[in-house]
Amino acid sequence: MTATTDGSALAATIGNKQAETGRASAFDLMKSMRHEFEKALPTHVPVEQFMRTGLTELRQNPELQRCSADSLLGAFLVAARLGLEVGGPMGQFYLTPRSIWNKELNEGKGAKEWQVVPIIGYKGLLELAQRSGRVGAVGAELVREGDSFRRGYDSRLGGKFTQWEPVDYLETREIIGVLAWAEVGGGVQDRYLPIEKVLERKARGSAGEKGPWATDYDAMVRKTGFRALSGDLPQSAALALARTVDEEVQRYIPGEALDLGEQSE
Repeated sequence: MTATTDGSALAATIGNKQAETGRASAFDLMKSMRHEFEKALPTHVPVEQFMRTGLTELRQNPELQRCSADSLLGAFLVAARLGLEVGGPMGQFYLTPRSIWNKELNEGKGAKEWQVVPIIGYKGLLELAQRSGRVGAVGAELVREGDSFRRGYDSRLGGKFTQWEPVDYLETREIIGVLAWAEVGGGVQDRYLPIEKVLERKARGSAGEKGPWATDYDAMVRKTGFRALSGDLPQSAALALARTVDEEVQRYIPGEALDLGEQSE
């Protein structure tokens, strides 16, 4: 983390709101961060648009309003740096309220606290992967029970191969895995995860059972498969950051900002 030039002014703004109301509202906190968001956002994303979608998400998801200020602002700041739309139909970036243990509370004894878990959506991760300019078409396909699926090695086929033929394109059959792929350097890179591995990766993070895993399960399975592949792809600064912060609480302290590097995308 690095100190911001106007951190004292931000702290004063929040402090004044807390003095007036006992606690700064989530809307007050969001509005007080406008300048920080503007600095973090890529040039192609207007701060007015980011603020509008962010405030709409706060209104539509009241549980966010009871989460800790540092986790709420940390999640919004990450979304700004990545240039992804929070909430809404795009499915790029989710804010998920969770009751999580905070070891710093209760004089170091710890206690549960409502915090915001930032979750990058499937479409958001695909967009970030293509920002390097060195990745072409990308995607992740759901492999379902009954599909013909085979992976192996055959020198006559140029080495490793993947063969997948769905029985049909209905979405009623059970998902047994996800095949992520990306066009890179004239070829195609892919990665397959059986559903057991997808759920293992889900359990490592703080996403929990609610949020997009409850409302957009198929997309989150696709996202998990593509995230597994993303480490092997050419990295943009945004993609590298996304792989670090995804599904983990990010905290913001007034007067400091996440050290996210130079904004060039």
